[in-house]
Amino acid sequence: MKRIFVFIGLLGVCIGTVYLYQRQLGAIPFLLISIYFFILAYKQLSKKTNHSDDEEKEKKNNRYS
Repeated sequence: MKRIFVFIGLLGVCIGTVYLYQRQLGAIPFLLISIYFFILAYKQLSKKTNHSDDEEKEKKNNRYS
């Protein structure tokens, strides 16, 4: 279901990009897409950091058990 929403969102971005390019406002979609990708990368990085922190805590707990 999540992939369907992503696909629909990308389709909407493509249509919006074409519309804005016709109006000579092509930089706006690139700004919005860059913000979106920055948020995605930040979420993945924070998940990865949280996951590695949990593993380190488990290793410390196992050493002292």
